[in-house]
Amino acid sequence: MPLSAGSIAFTGFNGDGNDNLSFVALTDIPQGTVINFTDSNWNGSAFATGSNAESTIAWTATGAIPAGTVIDINNIGKGTFGTSAGSATFTNANNTGLSNDSEVVYAYVGTSTAPTFLAAISNVGYATSDGTLTGTGLVAGQTAVSFTGGLDIVGYNGPRSGFASFADYLAAIGNTANWATQNGSGDQSTDGTTPDAPFPTTAFTVAAPATQTISFSSPSVSVAEGQSGTKTMTFTIARTGGTTGVLSFSGSFAAGTTDATDFGGTLPASTFSGSFADGASSATITITISGDTTAEPDENFTLTLTSASNPGAAVTIGTATATGTIANDDGTLVSGNSSNPITLANNDHLTVLAGATLSGSTPVTWIGGSTSPGALVDNSGTITGTSRAIATSGSTSGSLTINNKAGATITATKDAVKISNLVSGKSGTFTVNNEGTISSTGTGGNAGQALDLDDINSSGANTVINNAATGVISAADADAIRPGANATINNYGQIVSHNASAASSGNDAIDFQSVNTGGVVNNYAGGIIDGARHAITGDQPITVNNDGTITGRSGSGINMDSAPNSTTTVTNRGTITGTAVGGADADGVDVDGLVSIDNFGTIAAVGLTSGANGLNEALAIGGGFVHNEVGGLIISDQRAITVDDSNDGSAFGVTTIINDGTIRGNNGEAISIVGTFGDTVTNTGGIFGSVATDGGNDTLTNSGSIIGDVSMGAGDDSINLATASIVTGTIDGGDGVDTLVLSGSGSGSLLGTVVNVEKLDVKSGVWRIKDASGYSDIQVESGAAVVLEGSANGMVVAAGAAQLVFGLASNSVISGNQYIQIGGSADGTTIEAGGDQDILGGGIATNTTVDGGTQNVFGVAIQTTVANGGFQHVHNNAFNTIVNAGGEQNVYIDGSATGSTINAGGIQIDWGFTIITTISGGGQYVFGSASLTTINSGLQAVESGGTASDTTIHGGGQDVYLGGTAINTTMDGGVQSVYGGTVVQTTISNGALQYLHGNASMTTVNAGGVQIDWGAASATIVNGGVQYVYGSATGTTVLSGTQHVQAGGSADDTTIGSGALAFVHAGGTIDDVIFAGPNASLVLAQASAFTGTISGWQGHDSLDLGDILFSDGLTSMAYAQNGDNTGGTLTVSDGAHVATLHLLGQYSAADFALSSDGHGGTLITDPAVAQQAQLAPALHG
Repeated sequence: MPLSAGSIAFTGFNGDGNDNLSFVALTDIPQGTVINFTDSNWNGSAFATGSNAESTIAWTATGAIPAGTVIDINNIGKGTFGTSAGSATFTNANNTGLSNDSEVVYAYVGTSTAPTFLAAISNVGYATSDGTLTGTGLVAGQTAVSFTGGLDIVGYNGPRSGFASFADYLAAIGNTANWATQNGSGDQSTDGTTPDAPFPTTAFTVAAPATQTISFSSPSVSVAEGQSGTKTMTFTIARTGGTTGVLSFSGSFAAGTTDATDFGGTLPASTFSGSFADGASSATITITISGDTTAEPDENFTLTLTSASNPGAAVTIGTATATGTIANDDGTLVSGNSSNPITLANNDHLTVLAGATLSGSTPVTWIGGSTSPGALVDNSGTITGTSRAIATSGSTSGSLTINNKAGATITATKDAVKISNLVSGKSGTFTVNNEGTISSTGTGGNAGQALDLDDINSSGANTVINNAATGVISAADADAIRPGANATINNYGQIVSHNASAASSGNDAIDFQSVNTGGVVNNYAGGIIDGARHAITGDQPITVNNDGTITGRSGSGINMDSAPNSTTTVTNRGTITGTAVGGADADGVDVDGLVSIDNFGTIAAVGLTSGANGLNEALAIGGGFVHNEVGGLIISDQRAITVDDSNDGSAFGVTTIINDGTIRGNNGEAISIVGTFGDTVTNTGGIFGSVATDGGNDTLTNSGSIIGDVSMGAGDDSINLATASIVTGTIDGGDGVDTLVLSGSGSGSLLGTVVNVEKLDVKSGVWRIKDASGYSDIQVESGAAVVLEGSANGMVVAAGAAQLVFGLASNSVISGNQYIQIGGSADGTTIEAGGDQDILGGGIATNTTVDGGTQNVFGVAIQTTVANGGFQHVHNNAFNTIVNAGGEQNVYIDGSATGSTINAGGIQIDWGFTIITTISGGGQYVFGSASLTTINSGLQAVESGGTASDTTIHGGGQDVYLGGTAINTTMDGGVQSVYGGTVVQTTISNGALQYLHGNASMTTVNAGGVQIDWGAASATIVNGGVQYVYGSATGTTVLSGTQHVQAGGSADDTTIGSGALAFVHAGGTIDDVIFAGPNASLVLAQASAFTGTISGWQGHDSLDLGDILFSDGLTSMAYAQNGDNTGGTLTVSDGAHVATLHLLGQYSAADFALSSDGHGGTLITDPAVAQQAQLAPALHG
């Protein structure tokens, strides 16, 4: 350890001669330690410095210096040091040597600026300017030696042995009386008079220490443990034979009869240790114990001293062992066999130890008293009574706790435990914690309950029964438990009631009776509640949480005769079973009132109930809420669930059943609900058996499987089916206005029989429906589709929805899609805006109204009406379509339309084939083939590539465009306009008009008809009508009527019949005119420009030359016969104009007569002309 004040002491000072110092080590000095010695002045905070400083000697321990060693430092004045141990050197050589008049020498370790002072010696005291003890921590007479008078030489001559410790020498050295001194003249250090230098180095020694002994002051310590918290047990160890030095000891702990619970759950360490402080005569060891309320024998443990040591003394151990006793303070203790009756009151505590027996008629009587904490029975042995084991006396508030430990027994012939004092108006808590057996063994007239707490019926009282996994609570011929008021039963073990004989009945595992307020039963995993009749019964609503097994052997698992407006709550993760024996009614759960049931496990009814007793149901309830969770099973050998008043009458409240697991009625009936409430059944799992509701607006929602019929009864009911759902039986909506709603994703099927359901609403999914004829209102909503295999009437299909028809759909209203499949048919469908009807190959649609929607015909459409932006697209066959305003019929290359009617504002576009179309104000556009079209008004447009055959026009018009062809058109009104197209064999009559900007051949213009030709007309027959030629006309035959060749027009090979007229106006031309009968007329407004030929001239025909003025004596005529006598040239002149006419035939000038035409022109007539059949080739150039 570091050196400090008193670690050394000066033993000599010499200021004469060579100067010497001597000191003794009072502690061991480690090798390498440096101690500084200086006579510089210390002013209380610092040494003198600079020229004022004096010398400093550094002494070094060159080896370990044991305590008691005396070291001399010699020849200080000469500077040639001699030391008796270690080595010395100057670290400051100012003013070396020691003064024999006024000198203070300090010894310190560390630095001069931060010294730790060890000792000092002075020959002038410490109150001069030579130095002070202030700030050094040194004390004169103890760690500093103080002389006065300027002594020259001083040496310690006091004791150097006999002290117990080296520190004891400080007082002797500090006492100047123990020193020899000289203060004469001259060098006295070698005068032979004490003291001389060098000083003696005789070592200091200490006496050998005495042997010390330690012992436990008392061989035993006893402390009462207390009821709670902790207490401290203190063991005192005494030291004798001296108290010098620090004495350390250790020992061991032996538990003895104690265990960890006595010490808060952990035993003390197996060893302990401690120490005596230097000078102390005693030390203590403490052990902390924990209080409890368990009565038990006194318990002992042992402390044993095993070792002790003191560096300064020998140590022995005297009394080495002490016993600690934990004294029991926990009430009455029965440790053997006793028949002494015990009465408990207030907070009394009875303990029966394992192997002990407390017996008697009623060995334990509780009379109440304190409610907190109350009396306590801790039984690890046996408590047995020939009447009752534990019973009450009097009628007093109070609390009682019974702890029946594992292997322990509480048994009696009658009630094992009977509590009767917590009646109305009293308060307290009754608690049973059972790990062993509590049983009633009596039968017949001596029978009793294991726990009869029925008289605990105060609202201020509570009952708690905890039955551990090892616990058994049983009755041989009665109810096992009658719990009492406000009861909570927590069961991990067995609660069992028995029938002792065939005559026994009504023995239940738990019977809450009728006077109590119900309670809670928590049956945990592994727990068994087994009743000879019912497992759990009572007259008030309770709560049951089951993870174990609840079984009624000849009755219900749970049977509550509760009030109609009360609710019993059951949460089941285990098994609840009711068993019918001998035809008696026994249900899994039978609750007369309402319920809230959440089932994750199994609720079962086993066995058959005879007809007189109703049915054996897994659930027989009066209404409420049932949730059969995923994995849950509700099953009966007869009906699974009955909801009524227990007598087939109306239930007491609304019923909601949610099934995500399995509900099975093995007699074919799964669920029956009686009453007029609006009940709900929701199924995502499997229901095996029929589902029946009664009056009220009930709701059934199914996305799982129902293997059986569904009967909804009276009321406006809702049946909701999801696409994945299955209903194998008949769905009967019953009375009222019922709605069947189909929804979900993917595809679903409704193939069973549905009766008495008025409305069908298909909300989503693709639904395959066998028959829908019985609905009065059918809606198919957006995103949904119906595959109709049977018949349906009035189905409304919303936008985004679909109807697929394999059977017959009547009067559907489609805003989505209707698909008529092979073999399917639809009648009276209305396709609204955005709707679509697709008639697939093999499908038929009749009487469809396309009101803004679309009909796509790949099959057959009959009597379709299209209007208001609607379309009919024909890819196969359409018959008798009516296209009204805003409608459009498109007949594609693979389609045909027969008997279509196109009314005003309607359009037919024909890329395929149409026949017998009637246009009454609408329009037909022909890109394909149109036959037998009748136009009353409106338009037929024959487009490029189109052909119209046998069109009849009464009004309106036919437009034939370039590339289009019209054949055999018959007109008695209206207009045919040819715009670059071709028309053949048109017949024009009765005010009809043909505008020709294309090609027309074999046109017949009857009386009242007009052909206006700006194109090319060939082989026209004018039969009482008029032809106006602005283009070209070839081979026209005018049987009657007139041909007008207008300016810019040309005619060739015109034949003029009897009485007919051909009029060539100024600017028009005509070639090769044939007169084909008498009284035919040809008018040439510019005869002088005529270059053609005329043949067939005969009597009474006339030729009118409009530009040859007629004047007697002025107008001349000459005829020159051709050389071959085949014709000639007739020249007529008015002097200003000459007309040269080439005639075919045999004529003479005498055959021609000139006269006025009445208009200023010249009229030529010849009554007899020989016709020539062949034209002269020369005239045709």
